[in-house]
Amino acid sequence: MEAATGTRIGWLDSLRGAAILLVVVLHAGEALRFTDGGIPASIEAFNQFLEPFRIPVLMFLSGILLPRSLSKPAGTYFAGKGARVGWPYLIWSVIILGASANLTPANLAEIAYFPPTYLWYLWFLLVFYAVAFPLRRIPPLYPSLAAFLASLVLPNGGMFGMLTFLLGFFFLGAWTAQHWDAALRFTRSWWVVALSAAAAASVAWLSTMEVGVLYQTQFVWGVVGALVLAAWLFPLIPSGRTGRSLEFVGRNSIVFYVTHLAPIMITVALADAVGLSSPWLLYPLLLILGIGIPLGVAYVYSRGDHASVTLLFEFPRVLRIPRLGRGTRRAKA
Repeated sequence: MEAATGTRIGWLDSLRGAAILLVVVLHAGEALRFTDGGIPASIEAFNQFLEPFRIPVLMFLSGILLPRSLSKPAGTYFAGKGARVGWPYLIWSVIILGASANLTPANLAEIAYFPPTYLWYLWFLLVFYAVAFPLRRIPPLYPSLAAFLASLVLPNGGMFGMLTFLLGFFFLGAWTAQHWDAALRFTRSWWVVALSAAAAASVAWLSTMEVGVLYQTQFVWGVVGALVLAAWLFPLIPSGRTGRSLEFVGRNSIVFYVTHLAPIMITVALADAVGLSSPWLLYPLLLILGIGIPLGVAYVYSRGDHASVTLLFEFPRVLRIPRLGRGTRRAKA
């Protein structure tokens, strides 16, 4: 098994892909609330069942890559995060504000300190990467525990409580990467997997009972259980079409995250205009478009053939000119 901080492990990409697809599933279901038919109880229960896990899993997976990132010089570290996280956060925030007729100076200023759109996840990541660099010589388990404790005492439902909770999982992912072989051995024990499944199912059931478990440190054991269960389950996925598809989605998760909501909401608006209100007809359509359109964009982006598409998801490489040593000749563009 390859080290988590080295070459990419396929099942980690598959897990990331599954988590981001569940975000799309959630938003497709939530969009039904804007229709006359409303959201069916079964769809709402399904989303509530998975609600405690989606974003914490994504943050944990981002944290797994942190040790490799921190091994780079400061300039490379911050330039990389700015180009691949900060840039799409900035440009898509402007696009979303413009498309929703909210492109005001106040909202533009908010992009820096309080995300005015649904792209708060990327803003959180930028904060986490900024915090991680000065703490790079501290074992990540310590800031993880500190973040969970801070979340425990902060007011429920506030942004800072949510931020510190997810920061705990971000650093927990970094700590897991540093102890990768031991962590994998831990997930291979049947009793550990069984207890983890029971913990995850318990928190998921509490969520369906409308107990406030989301981003609550007192229920962190259920999310950890889900991570252990995923670490046991996802390596078992065959490396066929399903596995490769999930890996592709995981590698291009930022594309799915920033582009999925627009086709969903546009479809809801068009459905309302033509009088389509049946949730069981509309929901599959929302899923097809909410996944299919980002999938097409991700395919074009992954090929790297269209500079205009690449520009939407990473800072233009032509502007990131590497520092050359004496006697090195700059290549032609």
